[in-house]
Amino acid sequence: FDGATSLTTGAGKAYVTVPEFLNSSVITATHARVVTSGTTGTTDITIKRNGTTIYSTNMTIDSTETGSDTAATPYVFDGAQTTVLTNDLLQIDVDAISTTAPKGLIVRIEMTLP
Repeated sequence: FDGATSLTTGAGKAYVTVPEFLNSSVITATHARVVTSGTTGTTDITIKRNGTTIYSTNMTIDSTETGSDTAATPYVFDGAQTTVLTNDLLQIDVDAISTTAPKGLIVRIEMTLP
């Protein structure tokens, strides 16, 4: 997401397919960061694998913060959704944004190699 553009909510803001060398890898960590923080409320990001969320508690960025690593409520994985296979589709959704929208969005997905 462009660093000068305010975020908007919506499904399918970005997509990534899993390459063959990551077949059977497990998602071990995720992080979301905005370039400019939003204010009032949280910005909520969901990552889905083939249309199903990988979280039981979604990733959030708190008001005036720029990263999900400092969220008051940390994300929790749904373990049944964290193993990826070749050509799985990973989808990034923005479910909610702060009242004053943050700008830019960078998402990191870490995986263990099989």
